[in-house]
Amino acid sequence: MSKELDNAFTDVRNAFRLLARYQSRVLDIINYIREHTPYTDMWGVKRYSDIIHTRRDCPDRDYANLSVWKDMWSWDFMYNYMFEFYFGQAKIERKTIEMSVIQVSDDGFYRSMANNPSPTDISTFLPANESNSYLIFTAGWNAWLRDEVEDNYEAFLHKFLAQSKDVCVYKNEKGHWSITKRYPMQRFASQKEADQVISDFGKLVKDHAGINLFNN
Repeated sequence: MSKELDNAFTDVRNAFRLLARYQSRVLDIINYIREHTPYTDMWGVKRYSDIIHTRRDCPDRDYANLSVWKDMWSWDFMYNYMFEFYFGQAKIERKTIEMSVIQVSDDGFYRSMANNPSPTDISTFLPANESNSYLIFTAGWNAWLRDEVEDNYEAFLHKFLAQSKDVCVYKNEKGHWSITKRYPMQRFASQKEADQVISDFGKLVKDHAGINLFNN
């Protein structure tokens, strides 16, 4: 029993070190993508689960000021499970365009919708070897993360990840648009492959919105 526990905690330590290397690589990729755009900064949105908030009633304002409790989700501690890198807004061809890249490390929960999975019970998720990891590119002008039915950010992402279609193009009668496409993480294994993804999404935006999203 002791040997089994020793092995289990070795796996835990290896998992954290693997995640550290993985997240470092993802940050490199996100920055590489952003550097090909007019956007000069970025902000974060934690998806899937809650952020860890600060508490006002902590004994010391600058020490132990995070709100934790017995029944909080374990996912709340894992920011890179699903995380949006929001690049903000930029004037492109006289229009204010928004853009984000969303890191989806595991779509197993969303792919299990037919079986009514529990978001806190990983045994109800699609098995890891049948699930996927993505970067989702999204851009919009006066419309954001939506389709013809869903205009709520969370509802749209939930629906988008549960379906098999990789791209969603929304455009209304006023010409406002939102374009979203997901790419498997494996597509970013090299700079050449990353450039191909950037070119692909740039063409998608150009074809549907007439905007040159990426720098030449």
